Amino acid sequence: PHPDIHHGNGTQQAFYNDPNVLYISLHRYDDGNFFPGSGAPEEVGSGAGVGFNVNIAWTGGVEPPMGDVEYLTAFRSVVMPIAQQFSPDVVLVSAGFDAVEGHQSPLGGYNVSAQCFGKLTQLLMGLAGGRIVMALEGGHDLTAICDASEACVSALLGDLWPQEKPCPKACASLERVIDIQSKHWPCLQSASQTSGPSLLPGSPVAPGQSERDEAETLSAMASLSVDVDQPGSVPENRESNRSVKVSVTTLYL
Repeated sequence: PHPDIHHGNGTQQAFYNDPNVLYISLHRYDDGNFFPGSGAPEEVGSGAGVGFNVNIAWTGGVEPPMGDVEYLTAFRSVVMPIAQQFSPDVVLVSAGFDAVEGHQSPLGGYNVSAQCFGKLTQLLMGLAGGRIVMALEGGHDLTAICDASEACVSALLGDLWPQEKPCPKACASLERVIDIQSKHWPCLQSASQTSGPSLLPGSPVAPGQSERDEAETLSAMASLSVDVDQPGSVPENRESNRSVKVSVTTLYL
């Protein structure tokens, strides 16, 4: 997974025709008008990799800006159903934090909270038996980077979030993704047959563990450091000839 606010075009290119790597990117797209301009929902992979490239391309600018509800809805309605069907052996997260609130529009403009990154991490921990690797990527504000990094570690301690309704522009972006990807992922087909915000069901969230001693979080944070300075048909058998299945999520929030 790749949740940075900018599309992970390099990672997409590296695995565009590889059916053993499921690449999912959440990013600001605005019909190709936001840097780097790539990452359209129609970019689904090529050759044997068709269907294994998923772009959740937010369109609609920053009125309103995408936030926690929109990102959590994207995870519950698209990211997690596809990832669970793919059933990866390991999850690699390109953890970019420039969608965290506080970044100006040219560098982000969204209002995702640091705590939301923690919740997204918690959801991904339900995949691959909890085998997850997170690599710090984007972020232009030191405070936001530190807060989001701390939240990702705190996610291991468990935390429950209330479910709310995403904004209409987010629903429209997700409907487009679901309509395109439902051709490749049967788990999305029921959602693609509905219209409007109702296609984003309130999927139950696995209960987290109770609150732990704050000292545990501080201890975990001690290990963190911040450096200031094209369309086609899907292969019929997704399980064949695969030694290790990797889900790469670019969380450019």
